[in-house]
Amino acid sequence: MFQTRPTPTNTPFLIGSRTLGHADLEEQLRQVAARLIASGLQHKRVLLMVRDDLAFAPLLLGCMRAGAIPLLLDPGTAARQVKDLLEHTRVDAVIADADAIELWRAQDIPLPAQQIRVGAVQAKGALLSKLLGRRAPADLDNWPGLLTAPAPAPAPLPPARQDGPAYVVFTSGSTARPKGVEMHWPALLAHLHTIGEHYALTPASRLLNLMPLSHADGLVQGVLLSYQRGCTLVRPTPFSIVAIEAILIAIYREQVTHLIAAPTALALMQQYGAHLAENFDNGHFRFAISCSAPLSAATWNSFSQCFNVKLINTYGLSETGACGLYAGPDAASHKVGSVGVPRDMRAKIVRDDGSEAGCDEAGELCLQGANLMHGYLDNPQASAAVLREGWLHTGDLARRDSDGVYWITGRIKDVIICGGYNLSPEAINGVLMQHPAVLEAATVSLPDPTWGEVPVACLVLRPGMEADQQQLLQHCAQYLGAHELPKRINFTGQLPRTPSGKVITAQLQHALSVSPMEASAHGNQQEDIFALAASLFHLPAGVLQADSGPTNTPGWDSLAHINFVIGLETLFKVRLSPSDVVHMETMDATVQLIKRLTR
Repeated sequence: MFQTRPTPTNTPFLIGSRTLGHADLEEQLRQVAARLIASGLQHKRVLLMVRDDLAFAPLLLGCMRAGAIPLLLDPGTAARQVKDLLEHTRVDAVIADADAIELWRAQDIPLPAQQIRVGAVQAKGALLSKLLGRRAPADLDNWPGLLTAPAPAPAPLPPARQDGPAYVVFTSGSTARPKGVEMHWPALLAHLHTIGEHYALTPASRLLNLMPLSHADGLVQGVLLSYQRGCTLVRPTPFSIVAIEAILIAIYREQVTHLIAAPTALALMQQYGAHLAENFDNGHFRFAISCSAPLSAATWNSFSQCFNVKLINTYGLSETGACGLYAGPDAASHKVGSVGVPRDMRAKIVRDDGSEAGCDEAGELCLQGANLMHGYLDNPQASAAVLREGWLHTGDLARRDSDGVYWITGRIKDVIICGGYNLSPEAINGVLMQHPAVLEAATVSLPDPTWGEVPVACLVLRPGMEADQQQLLQHCAQYLGAHELPKRINFTGQLPRTPSGKVITAQLQHALSVSPMEASAHGNQQEDIFALAASLFHLPAGVLQADSGPTNTPGWDSLAHINFVIGLETLFKVRLSPSDVVHMETMDATVQLIKRLTR
């Protein structure tokens, strides 16, 4: 990748809070690589957990250029999860935000001796040197301090790696320990070539990628693809409801050619940004790309029609790099509701007995290709369970139609056993999504003393539309058997999702299982609200104050904010409007909001 990319220029590589040119990026990543090589970290594992895009990109690429192996964790990962990782995985160095390292040290989490702290850390002796009129010594243990080091010696860096591990990303599990997906260099390079060719990327392309950079779709279809193809990555602001207007304006202002986002972001952009649809008419935009989670036909059609753009759907796993199948942009594979056809991969549908299924027959989707992972990090048993005879068993149920186009029908593991019947949450969701008032649906199981498990659906309704439980159950009865109907339907403003867009089943189950009457039995709403917030933000009792808000409270990020909304709606049996959600700026404002809604 480092040898074959176009000659760097000072055209933009990253447009965000500031602009980073390709030439500046090249210089920075070489300094990072030289620092890591001098520290003996070639072929060693480096935990990388950084919030700022402008620091993340050169640190990641410098790590890979040095031949080290970055282990990527989302910056919002809880300290106890970091501790668990460090206890079960060999890590030789850490590159992380300075405040995160301080938090880990305060909690006595054992860290590798070699560390690079990222943040506003002043180089050692900088103030004294400034007073004495001397240049401050370089502090190679912090970013951006290490950039003040003298230029590398004339001797070139060692050749870049072309084999062995390139990076490790962790699957977004919500109950079990996440597995580290180990991607090797040949698989990464093959995958970047496929995506670049399929999207027809050139150095003039500008990709607005809304996915977290520590996740496969942000990493591969963001930083790595933009670097390898010599084009521009646009990251105007982290995605949130209140940022939608800024994102749509950036599509026009920055002459974006491709938008890459999860279905949730696409649905919210249409829901809250339809009045800015003209921003896609920038003279350069080609198509939008949905990734990371299932894209419903309703969202697919409504987004395309609202913004008058082509939307293509991709299917893939961290285990395939990012993508594997593509529905579009070619007309033959662009079937709304499908995941299209494999590109530079082979796919097959297999029955329970291992034989290959026929046309339109459902079975497990299996994939084979040069872009498959090497395996799960330090977990040969888990690797052997999904990689069998050269095929990746995805755990997804699918069918292939007569045109060779694939359709996802559910997941093998997502089964609710209710009264002896095996129910598919995806099937229930699919029926609910056909109702014109339903924007999003997620069905989970809750324990029941009589039935063992019961399906409970949580819905987000379209703006300005109404539907009650009875109406929706009557709708479901047209398509589902009586034993398949959800036993309860809850309404909410948002579904809890991981940063990559997947519904967090455990969080949703917890929120739905809360008993509002029991939680509020003592009648003190303020105490209930503060207790809920402390639990969701993983804070000890007493930390939250009346003026605590997203800008000054650790753990109160966009994802936690959505979980907070769901918890409040469940706890107090209220519906929060988009305006309510945006104005939950402090704990006091939230308390006053709930008091007003429950009068």
